[in-house]
Amino acid sequence: MDSLFREVGLNSGLARTIEQIGGDRFWKQLILLLRQHLPFDNALAAYYPTQGAPEPLEEYDADPGAGTEAMPLYLDGLYLLDPFYQACHEGLPSGFYRLEEIAPDHFLQSEYYQSYFHDNVLEDEVQFIALLPGRGSLSLSLGMRRRFTAEESGMLAMFSGWVLALMEQHWRQRNPVPRQDEVASQVRDALGNFGAGVLSERELEIARLILRGYSSKAMAERLAISPETVKVHRRHLYAKLDISSQPELFSLFIQALGHDPQNP
Repeated sequence: MDSLFREVGLNSGLARTIEQIGGDRFWKQLILLLRQHLPFDNALAAYYPTQGAPEPLEEYDADPGAGTEAMPLYLDGLYLLDPFYQACHEGLPSGFYRLEEIAPDHFLQSEYYQSYFHDNVLEDEVQFIALLPGRGSLSLSLGMRRRFTAEESGMLAMFSGWVLALMEQHWRQRNPVPRQDEVASQVRDALGNFGAGVLSERELEIARLILRGYSSKAMAERLAISPETVKVHRRHLYAKLDISSQPELFSLFIQALGHDPQNP
């Protein structure tokens, strides 16, 4: 009987979501529909354009008292360290993805994860990604205060066919014109320009990968150099920036975005 009621609830919620395709309440209805089956802690629907900052479409938090102070910092440049954003920027196909599938090997040890992600996205994240050829991607992110179980991830993966179809259909009906990036160029390209004029091109590459959460081994494989060479470049860039740790590197990056790391 419980199974029957769940099926009825799914069908009713799905019907309400379909009715909202092209409307202003579509994303909220889709999030609430998914939450009937999995009590995740927060959600964010966003548009990832081919260039520039993500555009939030709908935010949801199970804790009504939770603030949104972190979003401006994310949009000002921290999105450049977001593994899902980076994967979409590199052409990630449409599908359902878990954080562990997308993130660099040392992402959980990165300062971005420790100082920002864990406090705002929480412990774990999954995303439905709909690729929009020539436009970018649509993302529906679900965050949890604990790890998603295999059963939960499996259920969401099973739902992904109709979730992605609804997302794509909603996009086609809304047919938004890609917005011009309103973020100042020095902010939009913060990760690209970070350390320019001080670091060599290779040291810049190493700094960007450190910030994104790559280990020395993973950086070496990505750049086709030895781990020992990576470590040499790391020592040199730390010396040139007069720092000695990843938290200090992250702090400099935040300052480059125009924010006081002690008072974001």
